[in-house]
Amino acid sequence: MAVNSSQINVTDLDFDNISDNLKNYLKGQEIFKDYNFEGATLSILIDLLAYASHIGAVNTNIAASELFLDSAQIRKNVVSRAKDLGFTPASESASAAIMTMVLSNVRNADGSIPSTTSMIMPRGTVFRTNYEGSNYEFVTSTSYTPTVDSNKFTYNNVELVQGTYSQDIFINDNQIKNAKYVLSNQRVDKNRLTVTVNSGGTSSTFALSTDISTITTTSKVYYTQENEDGYLEIYFGDGTLGAKLLDGDIITVDYVVVDDTHADGANRFTQVDAVNGFSDSSIVVSTAATGGAEKESMESIKFKATKFYTSQNRLVTLNDYKAKVQEYYPNADAVAVWGGEDNNPPEYGKVFIALKPQNADYLSETEKNVVLNNLNKLNMLTVRPQIIDADIVKILISSTFKYNPALTTLTAGELETLVKNTIVKFDTDNLNGFDAIFRHSNLTKTIDEADSAILSNTTNIRLKKKLKPTISSNAKGYSISFGNALFNPHAGHNAASGGIIITTGFYVQGDSVNINYFDDDGNGVLRRYYLSGSTRIYQDSAAGTVNYSTGLISINAITLTSTVNTDTSIDFTVIPSGVDVVAERGNLIDISVDDIKTTGEVDTIASGESSAGVGFNTTSTSSY
Repeated sequence: MAVNSSQINVTDLDFDNISDNLKNYLKGQEIFKDYNFEGATLSILIDLLAYASHIGAVNTNIAASELFLDSAQIRKNVVSRAKDLGFTPASESASAAIMTMVLSNVRNADGSIPSTTSMIMPRGTVFRTNYEGSNYEFVTSTSYTPTVDSNKFTYNNVELVQGTYSQDIFINDNQIKNAKYVLSNQRVDKNRLTVTVNSGGTSSTFALSTDISTITTTSKVYYTQENEDGYLEIYFGDGTLGAKLLDGDIITVDYVVVDDTHADGANRFTQVDAVNGFSDSSIVVSTAATGGAEKESMESIKFKATKFYTSQNRLVTLNDYKAKVQEYYPNADAVAVWGGEDNNPPEYGKVFIALKPQNADYLSETEKNVVLNNLNKLNMLTVRPQIIDADIVKILISSTFKYNPALTTLTAGELETLVKNTIVKFDTDNLNGFDAIFRHSNLTKTIDEADSAILSNTTNIRLKKKLKPTISSNAKGYSISFGNALFNPHAGHNAASGGIIITTGFYVQGDSVNINYFDDDGNGVLRRYYLSGSTRIYQDSAAGTVNYSTGLISINAITLTSTVNTDTSIDFTVIPSGVDVVAERGNLIDISVDDIKTTGEVDTIASGESSAGVGFNTTSTSSY
């Protein structure tokens, strides 16, 4: 019998290659040298072997990929690999608002005033809001003790958290090695856990461990992690890194179950649960609901875990600060960090951190303090971190597009909606970060590609920023920077009609009747005026300066008593010099759906109308 010299190539894992290798191997056998493998029954058996080999190779490759953070595709494996780097993914986060509530007419049946103790508002007290047509429940995150004035009880700085209050109780059993206690609800905000342990009749509150370097053998701490089913589980120290629980210790975990729809922006609440039977309340919201977010995505975990590991639990480099900020505030949509020496003007010895939360423009002061306190535990003594609000530059879009109705079943209105949604997606895909650049040509290309019927578009932009002035009796100067050159083709441009600056209204000290505004004279001078009919009456012809080259608007000292905007802000809208917009340090570019205007027009040439060529209208690129 002849000796077969054919070899099977074990590195070819594609089905066709495996099948061909098997056939070539058999053809090299003397007994099969004249066999027709393509038309024979044996080819079916060869295909079965090839399929089995191919499936095995695929499964092996998948299993190997799941061993590494950057290639893993299954969440439980991504979470596990991140755990190896010391990174814990963020859980769902509940929207939270801050309010003050006053209970009036609080008297017992005998006419006496109840004691302060009896009027403590317990954790889990339910409130309700209707936001954008839907009802949501909020609960108090902790208990609150009121201040008393006669028969009025005032609860200050009450945090309302969206969701429902829940509680799980466990009994510790040291016979179970490395016991972990799984919470019964999947959508848990782990940042609002309250864990108490009753040992021998004495209850103690345990804190979440955030830095093992500070943990002793008796530290009353607990740890959290996400299990393979996506549920949050807690566990305790082993007597070395944290106190070890005793047999029979009762563990009580209070938490908030997060809704699957977040009510960020809600600012009106009504009391549902009475406090000791009393519910005649008035509520003033100081901070609208914000901070609602879903569980951290796999993509975010992969990105942050490596950054977290490189920081090594210390704050030295700017990247260290960025990684830790994202750890302490996982609901951050964008973070920018720069040294004080790079600030304008320079402030040495500081690190500036601009942070934008998800589904909101600004952090509350409470949220800023939480992040700042955590940073201060790790930063060098000679460096002071400072958290500032993201400086948001809104891009106002006005787009007129021409379309051929023969190429679509959509109406003009439906196409306008489509284009508007396309612009919103463009914002999400391209402008979600402090280092973003708005490129006008990319947007117009995206609009043209939104539907095959769209033939061309003319898209103009303006820029808008909010100034948050101090409302008081003291005069104060302000500045607002767009970080981009402003349109000023020649000295005195459009001076008679107000230049290129448009603002919302405000009131100044000494004039409670006239709504004031700012404009410019085209020569770099800011002016303040009010309207008499359609005529501008200038109150101050030198109210500040405008640097058209840098986009900096400086306002001289002025005493403001109120603004037309309900959030006590003044909107500044300007025309940029160019069509591309860059975000300078701390600036964030954003396009909101409310700032988009779309207009669809039939292209008469393409449609073959009788007016084609004669009645064809073009849209000016300088419609502003």
